[in-house]
Amino acid sequence: MTAKIHNSGTFDAATLLEGLVDGVGVVDTAGEIVWMSGRLAAQTPEVMRRFADTCRDILCEAKSERTSHLRRFRSGTKTFEVAVSKLVVAGQGDHTVATLVNVTPRQRLFDRIEQVDNAGDMMLNLDAVIVNPLNVAERLKLLESRVEQALRELFAASNYQVRLLDRKTRVLELVLHRGIAPLPIGQQMRADIDGAGITGYVASTGQSYLCKDPANDPRYRSGLPNCRCSLTTPLLLHDRVVGTINLESGDPRAFEEEDQFLLELYGRYVAMALNILDMLIVERYTTNQRITGSVQEEIAIPVRTLRESLDSLRDNMSNTSAGLLALGQMEDCVATLEKRLQNATEGFKGVLGVDRISVAGSQQPKLAGRRVLVVDDEIGIREAIVTILSQQGAIVTSFASGEPALLALEAAKNKNAPFELVLSDVRLPDRNGYEIFRATKAIDTETPVILMTGFGYDPNHSIVRSSQEGLHCFLFKPFQAQQLLDEACKAIVTPPPTGL
Repeated sequence: MTAKIHNSGTFDAATLLEGLVDGVGVVDTAGEIVWMSGRLAAQTPEVMRRFADTCRDILCEAKSERTSHLRRFRSGTKTFEVAVSKLVVAGQGDHTVATLVNVTPRQRLFDRIEQVDNAGDMMLNLDAVIVNPLNVAERLKLLESRVEQALRELFAASNYQVRLLDRKTRVLELVLHRGIAPLPIGQQMRADIDGAGITGYVASTGQSYLCKDPANDPRYRSGLPNCRCSLTTPLLLHDRVVGTINLESGDPRAFEEEDQFLLELYGRYVAMALNILDMLIVERYTTNQRITGSVQEEIAIPVRTLRESLDSLRDNMSNTSAGLLALGQMEDCVATLEKRLQNATEGFKGVLGVDRISVAGSQQPKLAGRRVLVVDDEIGIREAIVTILSQQGAIVTSFASGEPALLALEAAKNKNAPFELVLSDVRLPDRNGYEIFRATKAIDTETPVILMTGFGYDPNHSIVRSSQEGLHCFLFKPFQAQQLLDEACKAIVTPPPTGL
């Protein structure tokens, strides 16, 4: 429909402005309102006074050639914007004509954007003095506390999930959560438009999703019990989806379109913070590789020279028992040095000090007869752990992947002979450490679990999630064999079986 404009004089400028703004007025140099519209007259005395003072101040201070000025003021919980222009009335001195607009909703949005920026800055303030002494689990715990505080203050949300997207498998791994139960063991959430719920849809499309009626939304998957409203936005890093953040509430009006916009903004900060932590982990690992490589290069030459000297000495030494004994001891020392050098430079693929445990020969009575499950796909580490614990009298069962380990846990329970300690790497071919942890706790909440990872590398963030739910401890490879024994003994607090 096209509107027809009639120049009939029925409408004047004041009437038109009355429908567009919250008040129109003319103010003189003394700050008196000499004319006002009906909507301005309906404002509170405080608002009218602030309106008049603003116009007077601009009229008195304005020395530039600008013909219009824009000012804001607050009155109670409201924010108003005043657009002021000079008005010259012949024979009546200088005046101003101004419009008043209630911009409270807009100002509220600006204030919330500033709060989001401040919360984001706080989250990204990973000061070296604070962060460097922390391991990866402690760093993620610090990040989680800041995320939780921000979501509570910015969105009044206490139930949330943060997931990271694995670019190769398209699996969305749970990183941080509160109030919303994780998926059952064995189930995965993938980035897919269809059949993957709201979170999978958001991760696949990069578009946020506000669900105001979960009960009738076909995309919604059960999360928070009695959920009445959910908001899910992507975590974007350089416009690439790296994960999702999901808020849920029992209040049907908990989230609106404004919250959707703000959570999208906050999600970018979360993505940057997680990326920084990942880079710190990579930096730590590569730095270790460089250092150990340099150490190996520096020591390799004198060790090789010593080995060559020993060979020459053997060839030229007279065949005396004392000389051969001394020579044998020297060769043993060199072999030990070479082995320890190799272990120390293996990065996250070694257990250090195994030979010292073997030489010591003392048994830990707490471990004798204990049923221990070990899960690690690195055969060298797995066999080293089995050897160390078996030497202490433990009954050790080991697996290279998660699925048979889960079956063994269930079978042991059915035989009424559950495992008394579980050690698992966080990254397995088919499962992750968190799933092993949850399966163990589902069978017996008292069974201690120790998770292991290489230099803080925890792609599924199993350590953080498990720590929230009762993980005994975690070991960062390479770890000392004695450290493994100490933690295993501390984990097993009940008396050893009788008759052993």
